[in-house]
Amino acid sequence: MTNGTQTYDFAEYAHGALAVQLLGSKEGSKYVPGALEVLAGANGLDLGEKALGFIRGTQASQKGIETAANVYGGLFQEKRGAYKPSDLVNWYSPVLDDPDLDQESRDKIKGVLSGSNVKLSTIQEKVAEASHTLDTPESKGLSDEDRDKAKKTLQKYSKIISTLSMLDGYMFEHLRPEAVEAVRRQELKGLAAKL
Repeated sequence: MTNGTQTYDFAEYAHGALAVQLLGSKEGSKYVPGALEVLAGANGLDLGEKALGFIRGTQASQKGIETAANVYGGLFQEKRGAYKPSDLVNWYSPVLDDPDLDQESRDKIKGVLSGSNVKLSTIQEKVAEASHTLDTPESKGLSDEDRDKAKKTLQKYSKIISTLSMLDGYMFEHLRPEAVEAVRRQELKGLAAKL
């Protein structure tokens, strides 16, 4: 999948990440099978004739659905982690290129992403480590210097993490209609078969 002129090797797994997000939502969990169906299709892994077996296999049980969602959602996160936030600006173009978003706001958001040349996985590791440092009972025994270092790390990356989190939410909403459409087709075929 490409956004703008850049190709992202994690994009084929995007519906797997959507499936993980939908799993955590009571009203969205209904559409997880649809997200997996789209993942197997031309807008995802492009399995062609093999897609039917993948879809049936993953949807044979709730455990199969959860496993597939977690595996492919994990691959999305792993591959995307190799990119720097500055590399992801074009990935978010479906969200950022909204004509109703003023140019100043668009530029500020892109500026936050473009301001970091550290891989996303490194940022996430540093933030997780700093959060763990401050949130564990052992943190009470830390020196002020260690605590300050952890706070500075969180402060340094907070804008990037919150910006990515919000953009991800809207990107997944951008992908969600395909999953809903896949479920709608299946449910209507099932209804028609019973009539």
